[in-house]
Amino acid sequence: MTPVAAPSGPTLEAAPPIRRPTTGEPTVELERVARGLRGARARTHLSEAGVVAILSRQGVALTVPGLRRCESTGVIALALASCLADIYGTTTDGLAGRRFSRRASLNDFQTDR
Repeated sequence: MTPVAAPSGPTLEAAPPIRRPTTGEPTVELERVARGLRGARARTHLSEAGVVAILSRQGVALTVPGLRRCESTGVIALALASCLADIYGTTTDGLAGRRFSRRASLNDFQTDR
């Protein structure tokens, strides 16, 4: 029998190197995303290693330190957020800590006019 190699999926090392938001960056939003990521994993009762193992079986390369970085900084690639949302049984908005019941209105956004 010929050995079968594991699928070589995309490497989604979660986020750029650890960095702290600079002045003007949406620090409140990044913290909300970080809390949402941690909360979603906690609700599923999955360990960090468990999440990484599931992603590995799906062909997504992510390390435990990479997951921790996402959960602590709130910085996450959209492709990885989509994979995690599927695992946690939620949406990318849910991972970002956004509430589902509130509909945004155009009046909520400031304009230059």
